[in-house]
Amino acid sequence: MKYRNTKDDRLRRLFVILYIIQIALLRIFTDRSIFFIGIVLGTIALIIIYFMVKKYTVKKMMKYKMNNIDKLSGEDFEEFLALKFKKLGYKVKLTPTTADYGADLVIKKDKSKIVVQAKRWNSKVGVEAVQQVVASMKYYNADRSMVITNSYFTENAKILAKYNEVELYDRGKLYNIVEAQNNNTIFNEKICPKCGANLVLRNGRFGHFYGCEGYPRCSFTMSIEGSYNYHDAK
Repeated sequence: MKYRNTKDDRLRRLFVILYIIQIALLRIFTDRSIFFIGIVLGTIALIIIYFMVKKYTVKKMMKYKMNNIDKLSGEDFEEFLALKFKKLGYKVKLTPTTADYGADLVIKKDKSKIVVQAKRWNSKVGVEAVQQVVASMKYYNADRSMVITNSYFTENAKILAKYNEVELYDRGKLYNIVEAQNNNTIFNEKICPKCGANLVLRNGRFGHFYGCEGYPRCSFTMSIEGSYNYHDAK
């Protein structure tokens, strides 16, 4: 299995190396009587420094803007999203870098489980990302699915997402996530898969339904049960 290479992973490996160096130096420059005392004190110092550096790194990442995100690696982008979801009250699990079964993150809140594909790309994200996250839903027994990117989606990806009820977060919506502090509604609101605007509850000649707030520019609607329809909005 391939190991992750996020900022936190690199930080942990650095401190393991420093720990080994510490032991070697103590063996060389101290006698047996104070060797173990040096190990204990040195270990405590390294642990304190590690958590201080980690706290600083997390705080710095939480302040990232779009220009910072565009420079991240794919794995660092996943870590950034994990931190944001945690800030919004979700329990987050990063999947293995290989054999992830189509999801980069699995997030939980209340009774809802969501699988997330994270794409830090320079070009448009195509149907493959949507196909992968749809396939992952059954494996992880998820209720919802998302694809989040710093870029945009192809029209085919949008169409496929629409019919599979996959929530797409492009660069514009990612900006809202980046700016979010404790606003959980950005992940709880129903999103129009056609244009990305919010879906609002409306009443039409066939009864209540969800309609795009961008109407009449966007005429997408969805029934209360979740099937896609096109009603006349009032």
